[in-house]
Amino acid sequence: MSKRLIKIYGLFLRVLQIIISKVDKRRKPQIILGSSAGTNINGNSKALFVYMLQSNTELKPYFITRNYKEYKKHKEDYPENFFYAYSFRALFKVIYAKAFVLTHGPYDVTPFKCTNTDKALINVWHGFPIKKLGIDSHFLTEKQKSKVLGDFDGLVVMSEEEADIMSACYRTKRENMWVTGYPRNDFTFITNHKIIDTIPYIKNKKVLMYAPTFRDSGKTKLFPFEDFNLEKLIEFLSKNNIIMLLRIHKNELIEHNLEENEWIKVCDGDVVQEINELMSVIDLLITDYSSSYIDRLLIDTPTLFIPYDLDWFSEYRGLNFNYDEVTPGAKVYDFENFLIQIKNYLDNPELDAAKRAKIRSRFHKYPDDKSAQRVYEKIEKLVQHG
Repeated sequence: MSKRLIKIYGLFLRVLQIIISKVDKRRKPQIILGSSAGTNINGNSKALFVYMLQSNTELKPYFITRNYKEYKKHKEDYPENFFYAYSFRALFKVIYAKAFVLTHGPYDVTPFKCTNTDKALINVWHGFPIKKLGIDSHFLTEKQKSKVLGDFDGLVVMSEEEADIMSACYRTKRENMWVTGYPRNDFTFITNHKIIDTIPYIKNKKVLMYAPTFRDSGKTKLFPFEDFNLEKLIEFLSKNNIIMLLRIHKNELIEHNLEENEWIKVCDGDVVQEINELMSVIDLLITDYSSSYIDRLLIDTPTLFIPYDLDWFSEYRGLNFNYDEVTPGAKVYDFENFLIQIKNYLDNPELDAAKRAKIRSRFHKYPDDKSAQRVYEKIEKLVQHG
């Protein structure tokens, strides 16, 4: 079906949703979950979905996606709870549901309408706000800011400080901020042996995960060192029995003059969808401004930072915090020190433990694996008791 026909069919389903919902007021104990503009099955929505299925909760979860490839991939695992969004099966689940659960915004449940309905609207979100977001973003135009989605019935965060930030930048009432922790962080505590089977080349090796943040301008430099030497990097990894996983798309390798080898492997969402499911097998995380290190604090393991363009990033995107104050790890700006610090952390993972503990207590109200349970209980109370 062409994109134009899909769009028309989606509009038809949306109109049916609105009309039938007004005529038929019946609602069932079920919720609709979506994520990542309806293109991927991931993040906090997925973690909550898995929790609800495993716990056989009173409210029944139904995940929808407009990505037919993803639908085909997941429907065998969840035949009764997973739907292609452009279908009548999805339509009727949406009509009779009591709530929508999103990770980003309304497009997560495309083509259906989720705002200004009689259903609760919960955003379980997708990352700690190291960077400016919503109406506080430096790079959004005023017109774009005017379209930032307003008040949610529930917006999930990890701490009171984060609640203050997110309440302001997404125009959500402070009392509607849910300080529960992110459901996806429950995965951080679990060693998923299926993940290890997916990437067997990490067995019996020290594991680095290099996960640079997404730059809206597309200007990420992977190894931004004037003295960078690829041969020396591979030699270092080989000598120390270290494998480096790159959290970038395989198509980006050529942009960085790289190719996969025995010691450097791409491990993007096509390989392992959830980075949180990798945390327990990673010995050292390397990043710049990605909030993944905040999640990682829960298991008290080190992070190395490469803030090579901090001044530019602070001006272009904007930061909510003093970078040095909230990044408990060494900062490197040259290749030689990059290798030294990797070795230091792998030999002594307790380095900077006190700094990590301080930031963990600041940004994680609940340093445990019960976040999905807390979020579910909030939703259940909201939709069943008002």
